[in-house]
Amino acid sequence: MRVCFISHSAERYGAELALLELLKGLVELGVECKVLVPERGPLLAALDQLHIEWRIINYPRWASGSRRRKISRRITRILGTLFWTIPMARAIVKWRCDIIYTNTVIIGAGALAAWLAHRPHIWHLHESGYCLERLFDLGEHAPRLINHLSARVIVISHAVENEYARYIHPRKLCVIYQSVTLSGINQNLPAQIENKRRFRCTIVGSLQASKGQDEAIIALAELVHRGVDAELLIVGTGDNRFRDSLGQQIKFLCLEERVIFYGYAKNPLPLIHASDVILMCSRFEAFGRVTVETMLAGKPIIGTSSGGTRELIEDGKTGLLYKPGDHNELANKIQYLYENPEKRATLGAAALSWAERRFSRERYAKEVLDLLDGVWTRPSR
Repeated sequence: MRVCFISHSAERYGAELALLELLKGLVELGVECKVLVPERGPLLAALDQLHIEWRIINYPRWASGSRRRKISRRITRILGTLFWTIPMARAIVKWRCDIIYTNTVIIGAGALAAWLAHRPHIWHLHESGYCLERLFDLGEHAPRLINHLSARVIVISHAVENEYARYIHPRKLCVIYQSVTLSGINQNLPAQIENKRRFRCTIVGSLQASKGQDEAIIALAELVHRGVDAELLIVGTGDNRFRDSLGQQIKFLCLEERVIFYGYAKNPLPLIHASDVILMCSRFEAFGRVTVETMLAGKPIIGTSSGGTRELIEDGKTGLLYKPGDHNELANKIQYLYENPEKRATLGAAALSWAERRFSRERYAKEVLDLLDGVWTRPSR
C-alpha cells in the first residue's frame, strides 16, 4: 500500500508530531508513505531520517485564524486551492499512490486532488473550532465537502466528533486517539529554570486567550493571597498583544517576581519534570498533547473539564479537573496538591500507567492501518 499524506505545514507542532508518529508506525507495518508540504521547515529533516520522500507544493489553507478576514483574501485562498489541486493530483499519480490522507482540517486541496486522481481520500481532523467559529472560507459548505470528498473521516477526540457530527455521515466518522511518545523528546534538553524552592506551576502552549494563561495568573494571585509560596512558568510564544496584556495583568497583581515567561521550548519535557504541577487551562482543547506528555512524565496535571481534556483526565484518579473560567476552583485544586504531596505522586503514577497503555505508537498505527485497509480496493496501475 502506498499512501500520500498532506500536511498543512513543515513545522513540528501538535498535528505534525502526530503525523510523524503515525508515519513511523506505518512504515514499520510495511506501508510506503509519501508526504506533500506547502513549505520548507524542520519536519522535512525528520522525514529524511525516516527515508520518506516528500515534495513541496505551495497549496494554501482554506480557513482563517480569525473571523475578521477580508473577502479578497478569502477569494484568493479559494482560487489558490483550486489552482494547486492540479499539480497535487499530478504528484499523486506520478507516485502511484493508492490512498490520499489529509492530516488537517485547514487544507482542502488534497481532497480535491484525490477526486481528480480518482483515489480514495481519508481526512484526519486534528483541530477544533473551525465550524463553531465559522472560520472556513466556504462557510458551512466546507464541512459538507469534507463529508462528500472523503471515504472516512478520523477525529482525534469525541469532542471534535461532536463538532462535526451534524455534517459528516456517522458511518464515515471515526475517533482514533493519536499516539504520544517521549523517546525523541529527550534530545537537546533546554536549560533548567532556577527554582527558588517555590511551588512551581507550569502552563505550556501558544500564547492566546483561548489557552487560559490569564486564568492561571489570576489563580496564582489568589494562592499568594492565601499564603501559598507559588510561582508560574509560562512556556510558549504567540499573540504579541495577548503577551502584552498578560504583562500588564502581572504588574497589576504585583506578581513580577513569581511569573516567568520562558518562551518557545522545542523540548518541554525537562521543564515539565522541574515543575510540581502542570496546568491545562485551555477553554477547549481538541486533544491535548501536552496533557499526555505530562502524564507520560509522571507529573500531576490540573485541566479544564471541557473538550478533549475531559476525555484524557479522570478527575481524582489521573489528574484533577476544574470548570473553565473558574479561577477560584483552579486555585483550590492547586492548593490541594500543594498541601498533599503524596496525592501529587499518586496522581502522577496513575496517569503514567494509563497513558503508557493508551497512547502507544503501535496501537495508533494499527488502528489507522485497519481503516486504510477498509478503503483500499486495489493497487494503482
